[in-house]
Order: sequence, then structure tokens, then C-alpha cells
Amino acid sequence: MTNPLLARFIPEARELLQVSASGLLKLERNPTDETAINEVFRAVHTIKGSSGLFDAMALTRLVHAAEDLLGEVRSDALQIDSALVDMLLDSLDQVGQWIDELERRAALPADADGVAHRMAAQLRQRLGSQDDAGAPVAEARQAADPGSAAGVATLPPAFLARLPAAACLDAFRRACGGQAVHLVRYAPEPGCFFNGTDPLLTIQQVPDALALDIAAAEPWGPLEDLDPYQCNLHFALLSAAPRPEIEQAMRYELDQVTIAAVRPRDLVRIDGAASDGPIWDDFREAASAFLAAGRHDDLRKAVGALRSVAGPTLWRRQALDWLDVALSAGELDADLVAALVAAAGSGRLDPAPAVPSPAAPAPEPAAQAADPRQDLARSVLMSQHRALERTGYDADRLASVGTVVGNVLLSLGRDADRAAIQAALEAAREARSVAPVLDALTAVLAGAPLQRTEAAPDPAGTLPQTFAEEAAPVAAAAGKEPEGRIAPKSLKVDQAKIDLLMNLIGELVVSKNALPFLAKRAEETYASREMSREIKEQYAVIDRLAQEMQGAIMQVRMLPVAEIFDRFPRLVRDLARKLGKRIDLALEGEDTAADKTIIEALGDPLLHIVRNSLDHGIESPDERRAAGKSATARILLKARQEADSVVIEVQDNGRGIDPARIRAAAIAKGVIGQEEADRLSDQEAINLIYRPGFSTAAEISDLSGRGVGMDVVLTTVEKLGGQVSVSSRLGEGTTTRLALPLSMAVTRIMIVEAAGSLYGVPMDMIVETVRVPRAHIRRIKKAETFVLRETIIPLLRLSRLLHLPEQQQQQTQDEADAAVLVCHVNGRRVGLIIENFREGMDVILKPLEGVLAGIRGYAGTTLLGDGRVLLVLDLRELL
Repeated sequence: MTNPLLARFIPEARELLQVSASGLLKLERNPTDETAINEVFRAVHTIKGSSGLFDAMALTRLVHAAEDLLGEVRSDALQIDSALVDMLLDSLDQVGQWIDELERRAALPADADGVAHRMAAQLRQRLGSQDDAGAPVAEARQAADPGSAAGVATLPPAFLARLPAAACLDAFRRACGGQAVHLVRYAPEPGCFFNGTDPLLTIQQVPDALALDIAAAEPWGPLEDLDPYQCNLHFALLSAAPRPEIEQAMRYELDQVTIAAVRPRDLVRIDGAASDGPIWDDFREAASAFLAAGRHDDLRKAVGALRSVAGPTLWRRQALDWLDVALSAGELDADLVAALVAAAGSGRLDPAPAVPSPAAPAPEPAAQAADPRQDLARSVLMSQHRALERTGYDADRLASVGTVVGNVLLSLGRDADRAAIQAALEAAREARSVAPVLDALTAVLAGAPLQRTEAAPDPAGTLPQTFAEEAAPVAAAAGKEPEGRIAPKSLKVDQAKIDLLMNLIGELVVSKNALPFLAKRAEETYASREMSREIKEQYAVIDRLAQEMQGAIMQVRMLPVAEIFDRFPRLVRDLARKLGKRIDLALEGEDTAADKTIIEALGDPLLHIVRNSLDHGIESPDERRAAGKSATARILLKARQEADSVVIEVQDNGRGIDPARIRAAAIAKGVIGQEEADRLSDQEAINLIYRPGFSTAAEISDLSGRGVGMDVVLTTVEKLGGQVSVSSRLGEGTTTRLALPLSMAVTRIMIVEAAGSLYGVPMDMIVETVRVPRAHIRRIKKAETFVLRETIIPLLRLSRLLHLPEQQQQQTQDEADAAVLVCHVNGRRVGLIIENFREGMDVILKPLEGVLAGIRGYAGTTLLGDGRVLLVLDLRELL
């Protein structure tokens, strides 16, 4: 990957996606968790802002739609539910797939735009507005029916009055020709100059600009009070570019931009001198007849004839110019043509008629029908009313409701109702009761229709409805903006550099082991006891520093088990719904840390265990009720540190494992025979689940039945030097325990001597070392044993296990004590008779390679301080 910014964005985006998914699952369980919604909103907002740095417009568009939806949830205008969580999780999954594509190819797939359009439209449907982002079908529908209220926004005439008539006519010609025309409203932040943003240059980047209007956001004060470093401008631009191109041009300022499609009728602006005469009345009568009869060609000829004789500065002549363009449309808008015919005949342009609702028995007043925000406002107010009823008195909730309701009433011009709500809020605080606010909200909802009162038009107040709808979530959410988090003081380092450091410290640990050999040689060969002592002193210092360095670097490689735990809430949720089960997942000890290699390798074993628990262990809700249990089962993922190991347990309160059923399934599948099954204890029968090919599933599915899951668990964990155990009580549940070393980078071994050669034994397998008088060694049949603290320990001679000749002197020294290494292997204790114990040391273990790779019984090799190669034993294979 050649782009360093993209290389940094990808891992950060994945972390933010994980945070978002976890937060959404929390919200599904507790929709009122404001901390979770703020966390999710922040994460999605950060992804959206960062993605604008790259050629990933589809990704930005989809995340922007998700952010708008989350903004509605934050403002309490939209209640979160499972369906909404599913939509958001699907969107985040799609973003995750695109992140993978960016990592592989530094570009999104070819179908990304289409996928983004479809998914963004589905998200915006929950907002009550479609994403007119340029899907071909949607644009075709808009072009075919310019007056359709479903396809475009209704635009108040006062807003476009500031734009030149010539520019509006050009836009009108393009719109009638089937080209989408958009209005771009850009409200830069007052402090944008400090961010290096030039707002004028930014808005000028929008392609196919037809007209640009610049207005003051706030009235200009005295010149001496003017702050030249604060931007007090709003920009409105008319563009014939598709919406995706506009968003691409404004990708760094999407938070401050709203985009609305403009219908042709709203562009009509006629200027000129008044005129009168019978010719205009005759034209109106003839043109109306042509239009009623569908004789459009005759109407065009009549318009052309009158244009040729009328003065170009006359108002009615300019109306003919607009009419001529409207008649050139591929599919005529009959209402628009009729309005322009009437305008040319009467000398005035009547306002656009309201679009009646198909469900309404009679048309509503124009102002009310032209403002669909009434339904949105009523929905928001009712949502706040329900929230107060549900939660009761809470000062923070009351303040939030007051902010949301006040903003809604302010946007509708309902100043009196807003004042009444404020007074009710004060009364509620004094009485510590929500009753006054509930009464006031009920009165507002039962009062006059929720429509905006007419006021003098101004650039900021006469926005198209689409602007108001899109800006509402942002405006409402602004009141709940959480405090910014302090930037973490961390440095991200490439993994290869950490691995290199770990390898170097490993070599240093091995190299320092040469110093004791050097001290011994100085004393024995050169008879310099003083030099030997100084070498040993320096060795002690170097050994301490090397161990501290090793510990520090290992801490850098440590990762919390939350890295793997965080993927399971989503997995359990989805599988539980698929299986028709109700399951509550609990996590404990997520902060427990282990080496990165261990954490990464644990993913698959835990996945198999959890899936096995979901499919086999947890009963259906009906079965649980019949057994006297709660219908909702519980799975616990628990991690903790024990000595130099990390222990992870997966517990469920399901049906447990039936040893009799396990024996029967093992016999049926040929895993063991009947005779062997009869000899097995219940625990040994339960352990059969780890045998290759074993499964109790009646048929193969995508979850189980192939007999490879638990076998993979055992194989993987043992390769990591860990252990697996399972315990179960029938009808009560099952616990699977994984114990793994904290790190695999450096291995602590003890050197032992057998048959005149040196071998290494891993310290984590050694229980203790003892010297046993040979008279205390007894034979049971052909096996040697001895008693250690009232426990019989079987004995094996290491030289015989390695097929080495025993030293003659050892066989004749019956009076000498036997050196015994007591080890814990495969769940039992065993004693190894060796010739002598040697020192312990830290080593870097190198696996056997080439022709030696298939030799069993050896974990690998390492170098001693004097340069000799030491074979390290694998007692699990050897025994």
C-alpha cells in the first residue's frame, strides 16, 4: 500500500466499526443508553470525515446516511428497535467489506455506487425522506414527472428570487430536458478560516454551476465590530450536476452542506414591462383550446408567432420564452404549461397549486399541503411525550426534551407555544414532576395544525423542504453534542518492527547465556578466579537488564482479550435469532492481556466452542420453560490470568453433556468400540467430544455436524502449549476451560542429563524435582513407581524413551539416589528418571525443519552459551 494516509485510515476504521457494532448491540438492549449512542455517533462521524480524504465517495455517502439516522436517534426523534439495528449493522458490514477492498486494491469495487444508493435510500426511509442521490430510476422518474411531490422538493418562490432570471431560465431549460437540477446550500462554520478552508473557493468547486448567491448569515454590525477572521456568509448555488458529483466536490464540508432537487416550476422567474391588448386575450383563448385538445404542435406555432412580434422587454413576451422552453420538454408538464399560458394571457403568474394527498377526501390549504414537516414535527413531539411518560422526572431528560421541543416549535414559528413549553419546564423543575410538561405538550398537539407561520422571506429562513428535513437531525443533535474526548497519548507502530525487537531481545537472552560458560572457562582453563568473579558480576547486571527489556517489549505485544471477545456479541445475537433461541451473553475479564500471537490464535477455538454451545448446549425457550428454567439462556465468556498463563472459560446454563449419549454416538460413528466405551468414566466419555470426526448432530448444517469443531479446539490450543478441559452437569450446563501461556516468544527450560547427553524440558511441564533413594523405587508388574506424598507416581527412564544406551556406571550404583523429574503430562503426573539436573535458562525455540520435521518427541532446538545445539523435548508426544 503506497498511500500512508490510507494505511493509517484502514486499521482506525476497523476499530471504529467494531466500536459502532458493540454500541449498537448495547442500544438494542437498552435504547436509553445515551453513552452508547454518543459513542456510536462519534465513531460513525469519524469514519465519514476521514473517508473524505480518499476516492471512496460511495463509502462516505453510506456512512453519511447512517450518521443522519443516528442523529435522529440521539435527538430522540426516532426510537431505536431491532429492525433499525439490523439496518445499521448491515450498513457497517458493507463498509467493512469496502475497507477490505481499499486495503487490497486501494479502490472500491465497481458496484459500490449502486450499493451505496440502495442502502442509503433504505436508511433514509426511516427518516421519512428518500435519498435522491442520483439512482438512475429515481432520476428518470423525476424527469418524467417534474411536478411529482414524491420525487422533488417544493421550493418557496422567495428563495430563488435572489438568483438572476437568465440563470433560472437556463436551469429551467435543463430541467425540462430531463436533467436533474440541484440547489446546494453551504453554511460554513464561523471559524472555518482557522481550519484552512476558503468557503468561496470550496463552493466554486461544484461542477456545472448555473448561479451563485452569497448572503450574510447574520445582519452586519458596525464596521468597527467586524471580525475579519469569522465567516458570516451563507452560499446558495444552482447546479446541473448529479448529486454524487456535488457530494464529491464538497466531500470535506458535507456536515455544512444540504442538497435538494429543484422542480422546474420553482425556477420560473419572469421580469419585464407590463403590457396589454386584445392580442394577448386572443392568444390565451386559442392556446387554452390547443392545450385542452392536446394539439401541442399548434400551440408551439402560436407561441412562436407571438414571440416574433412582441417586444423582448415585455413581461408577457418573457412568459412566452418560458412557455416555449416548457413545450420543448420530452414529456410535458400539463399544469406548468397551463400556468404559463395563463401568465402570458393575464400578465401575472399564479402560485403553484398544492399537490393533494391521495388519501385526503378534500384538498388542504396550500400552505399546509406544501409543508410536509407537519407530520415530522408531530411525530417528534409525540415521541418526546412518550419518553417523558416512560421515564418520569429526570432533570437531564427534561432538559433534553425541552431543547428538542423548543427547536421544533421555533422552526415552525410557534413562538407562543414555545413560551408555554418553557413555562411548563420551569414549573416541572420546581414541582419535580413531569405533569406540567405533559399537559403543555398535550395542548400543543391538540391545538392548531403544526405548520410554519408566514414570515418575511430571508435567505436563511426560506429553505426548500428537503433542506429543512435534512438539516433537522443535525440541528436537533447539536444540542446533545458530547464533550470531546482527550486524544490518547499513544504511538502506532508497525507490527513488523515489534516482531524485530522481540527477535533481537530473544537473541540477546540467548547470547547472555554464554557468560556463565565463559566464567567457568576463565576459572578452570586460565586459573583466573578474579576474572571469573567479574564476569559473573557483569552477567548478573546484563541478565537483569535483559529480563527488564524482554518484559517491556512483551508488554508492547500484549493485547487484551477484548480483541476477540468483542466479535461474539454480534455472533451470538445473529445465531440466536437464526436458531430461535433467547440468549444473554455476558463478558468478564476483557482487560486480561496476553501475547498478540496467543490472542490471534484463540479466535477460531473460541468460535467453535461458542457455536457448539449455541447449537448443542442451549435449549429452545419451550424446553427451558418445561425444565423450570428461564426462557433466556446465559453464556459467559470469562478471562483471567493465573501465574504465567491466561485462562479463558466458556460457561453456559444449558442442558449439559450426557455421557451416555456421548458413548452411544461415539460407538455409532466408529470412534471407539463397545468394550472401550464400557470402561470409560463419565468424564472420559465427555472428553470424547475432542476426538476427530465426533459429533452428536443428527444432520450436517452450517453450524455443526461435521465433527471437526472441538477437534480443532484441542489441536490449536495444544500447538500453542496450552490445555483444554471440559466439565459438565446434566441439566445444569457446561464449562470449557482453555489455559494458555502468556507468551510464546521466549521459553523457559531446564537442562537435564540423560545417557551422557543434554536435553531441555519446558519449565511449564515440570512440577518439581526430587532425588529418590533407589530402595524406595518399587515395581508394579513391569512398571516402576514411587510414592510422593502419599501419591503413587509412575516412573519412566528418559534414556529408554529416547532409545539411548544407559550409562554402565549408573546401572551399578544402586546405592545412589535417582534424580527424578516430576512432570504433568496429558492430565496426569509422571516421573522421569534422569542422570542429573542442570541449570534453567531462557531460550528461543526453533522448530525442527527439513528431514527432521517429522521426528516425534522433540519441540525444537536452541543454542547453548558454548555454541552447542540443545534438543528440547516435547513430553506430550514422547509419552
